[in-house]
Parts: sequence; structure tokens; C-alpha cells
Amino acid sequence: MATYKIRGTSHNVIYPYFDESGGYKQQWESYDTELEAIQRKAFVDYLQKKKDREGMLKAVLDYKSKKTIEKIEKESKDVGSVFVSGEDNTGKTYRDLAQKWLPFYARKNRFKPTSYDSYNRNLANHILPYFGDWIASSISAEAVDAFVDYLSKKPCKGSKSHSKKASEIPALGSSSVVKCYNILMCSLETGKKWGYINEVPATAAPKEKWKKRNAWQPTQVYDAYVGIEEDQVLHLAVHIAFICSLRAGEVAGISVDKIDFYDRSMIIDRQLQRVSDESLAVLPANEVIHVFPKEVERSGSSLILQLPKTEKSVRKQYLTTPLLKEIKERLTQIDENKRIHGGEYHDYGLLICKPNGNPFDPKSFNRSFRQWQQANGIEDQIVFQGLRKSGQMHKIRESNYNYQLVADNAGHSPEVLLKHYDEARETEKRQLSSMVEIRFYGQEFKPEPVEAHPTDLTALMDAIKNNPDFSRQIVQVLLAGAVSV
Repeated sequence: MATYKIRGTSHNVIYPYFDESGGYKQQWESYDTELEAIQRKAFVDYLQKKKDREGMLKAVLDYKSKKTIEKIEKESKDVGSVFVSGEDNTGKTYRDLAQKWLPFYARKNRFKPTSYDSYNRNLANHILPYFGDWIASSISAEAVDAFVDYLSKKPCKGSKSHSKKASEIPALGSSSVVKCYNILMCSLETGKKWGYINEVPATAAPKEKWKKRNAWQPTQVYDAYVGIEEDQVLHLAVHIAFICSLRAGEVAGISVDKIDFYDRSMIIDRQLQRVSDESLAVLPANEVIHVFPKEVERSGSSLILQLPKTEKSVRKQYLTTPLLKEIKERLTQIDENKRIHGGEYHDYGLLICKPNGNPFDPKSFNRSFRQWQQANGIEDQIVFQGLRKSGQMHKIRESNYNYQLVADNAGHSPEVLLKHYDEARETEKRQLSSMVEIRFYGQEFKPEPVEAHPTDLTALMDAIKNNPDFSRQIVQVLLAGAVSV
């Protein structure tokens, strides 16, 4: 097991490992905060428990590489070094800088292909059309602020604009504006080191307003669990996403050999994503586990298995009995598909795959889930990722608000869980109002009889089912009323 020690202001994690030649070594790592150190210790303990020597060695090498990069960046910043390429970069355009900067920056910071694609899309769709032909050194603070203002009013494209009048199309969300601003400023900081500009424009970052993702109550998820009958793959995907709080890419990437029926668990250590061919060509292959053959040869993207979003995302999930049963039924179906397709079956070891063994694009889960909701007339619709949030909100309440436990269960940090997943449901707000009404006004208070709306009755029944304390309070009020009569 790894050891956690504090020395001065440094939080340290110490653990043994075996180097490339099999020699026994000791690794000492320093972190700025207790949370970082504890998370690292948990990850190392997990690798040690698995006796994963390769994983331990990779963790050590990644840490050393990260520290080396940080040291170089610090020394470069201290001396105000300028990138030496043998060329005079003054007078070059921002496009020249951006096209040279992104591959360099992505490799230096160990981007995953999905991250590279995100940066590249924002550059191509928003930043380069605006600043691409500008001389880089002419980009001032006023120009950056004007760019942010332009983005804040820029209409969305794609699905958000389909079949809508120009006046009805929403503007870019604040998160997109902030991403573009951060990419622009980051590239200009490098541009200063490389001699494209003299000074980085001194501007303030725009504020980001988070839009909360919709989530369902457990009863609503259960209705989907019961209602999705014809599409067995979608049923299993929805079941796993809620019970195990998985992302769509993690669901698509589940490996059969990571499921332990004896332990009633499975290991989540990879995710399946669609990425551009450009990102695969630019970035090192160390983040990619497997590249699947293209089903459409002329496609400019590929499905890949890659490492999880963060180190903390590597985790063990314990499975419920109904979920274990459904997984076993799925494995039986896979064996039947192998028999039917014979040599044409592509066995990648995936739990959720097409009849011929090929992987599903994670986005197809969201599309199928949306179609099922629309076909069944569900008004309060959610995206597939909303199942993960629904599962986390349910577990927060079931664990009596044990945030550390629920965060670890889904590969979150407690801070992320509190920021994005902990919110009160409408039924809970209604319950709170009822409690205040009963306890504040006293026994003599008799509420006016109000005809209940059907949705009010549904909300009340959900509150009674999901909260034992509320159920007891209802009984107490009824008994008190019976005694007073």
C-alpha cells in the first residue's frame, strides 16, 4: 500500500514499484493539496491490489514526465525565453501561429484525441474565421473583448438551428464562449514565447453560466427499465448507465473480461469514442488502446478505445442481481451471434456490440434513447448522460449524503459532485414546504381544502415512495387529525 506523508506544505505519496529491468524502486511524489495526494494514493493502492506492474510503471513515468514538463515551463517563463525556429515570426498571421501551436501544445500536455478534436473544432468554427487573417501582433485587448462580444451574439449551428427561424436560433452558450477565449489566450501566451507577439492582451475572462442537465427520479428510470422491451441493447445500456453511473463512452467500452460474476463487479478502465483521423496522426498512441476498422472507408473519423477521462475514472463497479442476470443473458446472445456469423464475427471482447461484434458509436445510445422517449410520449425527456446524473442523485440520497462514497463510485471528485449533481428535486421542495406548514403554524392550523391536480398526486406519491421520513410525517398528521375528530 502507498504511504501518505505531509512535509511542510507538501503532501507526499510514497510507494514501491518495479522499473523496466525488474529492479525494485521507491517512488516519492509531491502534491500541492491533500485531495490530490489522497486521490493519487487511492489510484496507486488500486494498481497494487491488481498487481498491475505495467500500470504502476506507467503511472511513475507519467508523473516524472509531467514534472519535467512543469520544470521546463517554469524555467522558460522565468527567463522569458523565446521559441527559436530560425524564422522571423513577426508579421505572421494568427492562423500561422494557431496551426503550429495546437499540435505542439496537444502533445506537450498529453491530450487525448477527443480533447484535440474539441480544440480543433473551436479553432476552425469560431476563432480562425474571426482572427485567422489578422497579423498576430495586432490582436489587442480591445480586439479580444470584441471577439468575446461577437461570440456571445453568434447564432448556433447544427441541430439547434434546424427548422427554426433566424430569430428563434439561440446564441452560443457561455461554456462555448469561455472555451474559445481560453484557447485563444493560451495560444497567444505561446505566441509571445515564439516571437509572434510582444505582449499578451490583458483582458478578463468571460463568465460561464452552467446549464444544469436534466435528471429523472428513480421511479421514472424504473419506468424506462420496464418499458424498453424491443431494443435489448438499449435496455442494457440504460440499465448499466443508471446503476453504475457510467458515461456513454464507458458503457460502449465495457470489456467482457473485466466482469467478475463471482465478485459481482466489473472494472471500468477504458472508454470508446469517435475521434478524427487528424488527432490520431498528430498525437502519440500512448492514450489509445485500440483503433477499430472503419465501416465507411471515406469517413474522416474512427472509433477508438482510449484510456478513461482521468486517473480517478479507473474504478470497480459492483453490480445488482438484476443487472448481473441481464449481463449473463447478453453474453448468451453474443455466443449465439458468434455461431450465426461464424468467421465474419468481429470479436473485440465488447459487452455491448452490434450483432457482428462491431462497436456502437456512443452517440447512438443518445439517439436511440431519445427516439424511445418520443415514441412513448414522455414529456420530461433527458439525454443519455442524464442517466448518470440520475444515478448519482439517487445514490447521494440512498447513502445519506455520503459525498465521498458516491463520488468515488463514479470516478468524480467530491467538488465536481457537489457542483453538478447535488440539487433538490421538486418533490423535495414541495415536501419542505409541507413540513414548514405543519411545524410552523402549530396544531390549530387547518389548511384550506384544495382540489389536487393529477400531477400533484403523482409528485406526492413519488415523495412518499422515495422518502420514509416524509411517509412517517404523513401518517403522524393523519393520526393527529383522527384523534382530534
